[in-house]
Amino acid sequence: MIEPKFKVGDIVKTKKKIRNDGTFPGLPWGELLLPKGAEGVVIDVGRFLQTQVVYVVNFLEHGKIVGCLEHELEACNEIYSI
Repeated sequence: MIEPKFKVGDIVKTKKKIRNDGTFPGLPWGELLLPKGAEGVVIDVGRFLQTQVVYVVNFLEHGKIVGCLEHELEACNEIYSI
């Protein structure tokens, strides 16, 4: 079983532009969803076909919740205090 790199509550950012692969409702395929460097918080972790970890990330500044693969994300070094 693949172990996830990130956990719920982790702050992450996109390593590249994220485009709609057809799974984001209401936008055409190929439409830009998020720019490189967009920050968000992991709100769920799942698996696709038991071969890939999928992170559900809430990108508050962009008003989107997007499923991202591990290679599309990196840990955000900023520390937030609540």
